[in-house]
Amino acid sequence: MRLFGALFTLAALIALPAATMAADPLPDSGAAKLAAYAVCRSAVIVDMGPVGSNSSAECIGIVKTRDGSKLLDNLAIRCLEESKARPDGYKFTGTCVQTDADGDKIFMTYEGPESGQVDWIGGTGKYKDVGGTGTWSVADAPGNNANLFAFTLTYDVTWTQKAK
Repeated sequence: MRLFGALFTLAALIALPAATMAADPLPDSGAAKLAAYAVCRSAVIVDMGPVGSNSSAECIGIVKTRDGSKLLDNLAIRCLEESKARPDGYKFTGTCVQTDADGDKIFMTYEGPESGQVDWIGGTGKYKDVGGTGTWSVADAPGNNANLFAFTLTYDVTWTQKAK
């Protein structure tokens, strides 16, 4: 039940009057320390017995800066996360859209077992020409199960605007 409460609280936070607070323009280059707080619902789980499983989940949440800066703070995030579970471990692949108060989007991917590389691969509006890389790690919330789970995706990213 705590996860449903967390999901409701998360949805309420995302619906706050963010549209009235326009985001600042993105500098040509920079770095950010971010944390995405996400709740996920499994879409498909394929159980392959002793060789493992593959699954897909849709995740929604909010991105907050870890250093208190206003730039890139309070973004909505929606991800499709793919998971491969094998006897030797897990691997996650995520594809995400982060949306600011203006409706501008940053497109992001991540890959790895419990940490790895994150990439910003473009966007819309003020993020149209953004490109960036960094690292991510994850901390799972207590009470998770295969169908509904929450986690914090912590990531550091540096970016530049692509040459036009």
